[in-house]
Amino acid sequence: MTRLTLLVLATLTIAGTALADMPKPPQEISDMSKAMAGTWKCTGTGMGMDGKDTKFTGTMSSKTELDGFWSHNSFQGTMGEGKTAAKYRFESYSTFDPAMKKWRVLMMDNLGGSMAGMSDGMKDMKMETQAEVQDARGKAEFKDHTDMSDLKTGAHLWGEESRDGGKTWTKVYDMTCKK
Repeated sequence: MTRLTLLVLATLTIAGTALADMPKPPQEISDMSKAMAGTWKCTGTGMGMDGKDTKFTGTMSSKTELDGFWSHNSFQGTMGEGKTAAKYRFESYSTFDPAMKKWRVLMMDNLGGSMAGMSDGMKDMKMETQAEVQDARGKAEFKDHTDMSDLKTGAHLWGEESRDGGKTWTKVYDMTCKK
């Protein structure tokens, strides 16, 4: 056999062995995706450019992607009303890390902001994500809260940020989402 044939056979053998040992998505991702799947209509308030609460509405859709390893949330909304209304969008991906027993969360928005964080996951249908944010105003600490304990009234979502190392926290948004 030629060296090229041996190289090709060795490569195919290694690739076949690697594919046979591919991990399966953790059950936690499937469980979370079942609870979140579908389209949610959201209403509430968000912090406007003037620092005051303003009307915030939107739609969030949730599905599993990338062979079941990631939960993907897409949000499209409007903050404010009339001529001052502003569009807001984000894409968020979450996965469960079985070795750490934690959720890893990544988010990017249409204003150039990004977030990377961790969560212990749902407990009593409530979840908190601790994250670092980078946006046009600089770096911040962020806490995202989810309360799905009473879906008849809707999923309650709110977030707060600290720009002084966790000394003070400011609510950035507060909304309720229903399917």
